[in-house]
Amino acid sequence: MQNIASSTSKEKSTSPREAAILNPRRAPKSRNGCLRCKAKRLKCDETKPGCQQCVKKNVHCPGYKSKSLVWSTKHEKVMVPNQDGSFPSTSTMSFAGPSNPAPLMPENQTLGFGEPVSQEETEINTMPTANVPRSPTIDTSERRDSNTATDSLSAIRQQLHRSTVPEFLLHLPTMLVEYYFSYVCQIFSSFDGTLNPFRSTVGRLWDGSAPIYYAIQSMAAAYLANHFPRMSPVGIQMQRETYRCLYQVPQGGKNPAENLDKTLLTVLLVGQTTAWHDPKDLGLVHLKTAKRLNRRRLEQQGGVVDSRARRQNEFFEQCILYWDMLAGFVEEDIDEFGFGEFEIRDTSPSTSPKSDISEEGDKVFPHPWTGVAPKVQKLFAQVGRLIRSYRKSTAQEAGSLDFLSLDLGFNMEFPQDSAATIEATAKAQALEEELLAFEPPSACNLVDAGDENTPVHQYILLAESYKCAALLEIYRIFPSILFKRVPFTSNTFASSSLDPAIQNLLPIPTTQPPSDFLISLAMHTISLLEKLPSTSGTRCLQPIVILAAGSELRFSPASTADPMSGFMAATSSSLFNSLTNREVDIASARRFVTTRLQEFQLSLPAKPIVRALMLVQETWARADLGQEVFWMDVMDEMGWKTIFG
Repeated sequence: MQNIASSTSKEKSTSPREAAILNPRRAPKSRNGCLRCKAKRLKCDETKPGCQQCVKKNVHCPGYKSKSLVWSTKHEKVMVPNQDGSFPSTSTMSFAGPSNPAPLMPENQTLGFGEPVSQEETEINTMPTANVPRSPTIDTSERRDSNTATDSLSAIRQQLHRSTVPEFLLHLPTMLVEYYFSYVCQIFSSFDGTLNPFRSTVGRLWDGSAPIYYAIQSMAAAYLANHFPRMSPVGIQMQRETYRCLYQVPQGGKNPAENLDKTLLTVLLVGQTTAWHDPKDLGLVHLKTAKRLNRRRLEQQGGVVDSRARRQNEFFEQCILYWDMLAGFVEEDIDEFGFGEFEIRDTSPSTSPKSDISEEGDKVFPHPWTGVAPKVQKLFAQVGRLIRSYRKSTAQEAGSLDFLSLDLGFNMEFPQDSAATIEATAKAQALEEELLAFEPPSACNLVDAGDENTPVHQYILLAESYKCAALLEIYRIFPSILFKRVPFTSNTFASSSLDPAIQNLLPIPTTQPPSDFLISLAMHTISLLEKLPSTSGTRCLQPIVILAAGSELRFSPASTADPMSGFMAATSSSLFNSLTNREVDIASARRFVTTRLQEFQLSLPAKPIVRALMLVQETWARADLGQEVFWMDVMDEMGWKTIFG
C-alpha cells in the first residue's frame, strides 16, 4: 500500500509539461507547423530554419506564420457617458497606461529612424480596428483613397465607422492613439508612409513607453480640439501626464543613458506641440531640454559611430535645428538658444555646411522637418535671431529711424550708424552672401520618400522659398545691403550695374523704383509657394515663410493715397496700366496668402495658424494706412508670439 500511495503521490506531483514529455501522446497539439506540413496535414517538428519533413522530402521549407496577438479588453476601463450623454471630465477621468510595457532599449541600440517597418513588426503591432490602430504603418494607398490627407474629420468618421463597438463604449485613450496614427503623424512630417519616423518609430515604441503613449494622445486631442472643444481639456491632461512621466517619475534605478533616445523623442513630440494647446506657450524650456539631451547622447557615443547611429544623430539634430529656427523669430535670447552648441555635420550630403548638393554617388533623403536643405533653414534661423537682437538693441531709436524710406530719392543722408548697427549689418551681409551662394540639391540627387503628396521637386521649391524669405528679411531691416547689391540712379535701377546674384534671383525691370524691389521679392516667394498644392506634405513647413513673405505685400504709396494724384502725374497710359497690373498682382498674392492660411486652419493645428493670419492682416491694415510696419514689431505689440510651424 505504501508503494502504491508513493506512486500515486508522484503521479499527482508530475506537472502537465513533464507528463507531456514522458508521454508524447498527451502533448498538446500544435497548430503552428510550417505552411507545407499544415497544408498536407503532416506532423511538423517545427525545426528552424526548416522542419525535418521538408528536409526528408528535399524541398524548401516555406517557414512558419507569425503568431497573431489578440487584444484583451478585460482590464480596460470603459468610459460610460453621463445621463446627459457627455463623457466624464478630465478631473475624474482615469487614463490607463500602456499595456505590457517593453523593457528599456539597450544603450547600444538605436531607434532606427528612417527605416521601414518590417512585415513581422507590423503584425506584432497590429491590433483590432475597433480598439487601436490596425498598424502604425497603415497602407498609404488606402490612406490616399480615403482622402484623409486633406480632410481630418473624415479620418475620425472612418474610425467610428470601422468600429464594431458602440460609440458610447469607445475607449477614449485608444481612440486618440488610433487618431494619431490615422492623421496626426501625417501632418507632423513633410512625408508619410513606412519611412515617416513619427509613424514607424513611434509605432514601435508607444505601447512600451508611458511618456510617448501620453504624448501622442496629447497631440491627437489638441488637434481634435479644433473641431471638438471638449477635447481641449483632454489634451491638456494628457500633456500633463507626459510631463509627469518625463520630469517627475523616477527611473526605477535604470541607467538614464539607456533611455535617452526615447526621452528625446518624447520631448520632440510634446515640446514642439505646446502651441497646439495654447498659442502663447512657446515650449522654449523643452527646446532647451532637447538640446541638453542631444549633447548627452553625443558625449556618450564618443568619436566613432556607425552609419545607423549617424543617421539617428542627424535626425535629432535637424529636428532641433528646425525647432530652433521657429523659436528664433519669437525669442531673442541668443545665448540660451544660439547655434554654438551644434553644427550641421559634414558626414551627410544633405547636411553639409558648404552645400546641400550631395557628392557623386550619394543621395539626399528628405528629413521630416528640414526637407532636403537644412542649411537654408539654419541660415533663416540666424537671420531671425539677428533681427530680433538688433531690433531689441535699437528699440529706442527705431521710432525715429526709417528702415525703408519710401521717398527714395537716395540723395538723403542716413544718420551715423551706431556700433550695434554696424555690427549687425556686417553679420547680415555675411548671411546674405551665404544665402545668395546657396543652391538646393538637384532632383536627380534626391530620394523619393514614397509619399505621392510630396514629390521631390516640392522640396526644391520649398528650399528656394526659404532662401528668398531669408533674403527678404535681410533687405527689409538692412536696406544698405540691398543698395550695395542694386545700384540706383535718381528714380530707377542702374541696369548696367545690377549684381549678377540679384539678377539670377529675380528679374528686375529697370523702370521699377527701388522701393518696389521688396514687394517683387515677396511676390516671387509667394509664387514659389503657389506651385505647392495645399495637400502637399510640406504644408507643415510653410507657415513661417508665408508669414514673412506675405506681410510684405503692400501697395505703393500712390495707390494708398489719393488715386487721382497718381493719375494726374502719369505721363502715359502705359505707365498707368503697369501700375494697375501690379496692384492686381499684389491683391492676387494677398488673396493666395489668406486662402492658404485658411486652408491650413482646417488641415493643421488651428491655433498657431489663426495667429499667423491675424498677424498678416493686421500688418496689411497698418501698411494700407501708410504706416511703416514690420510683422515682428506688430507681433510683439499685439502679444501674438507663437511657434509658426
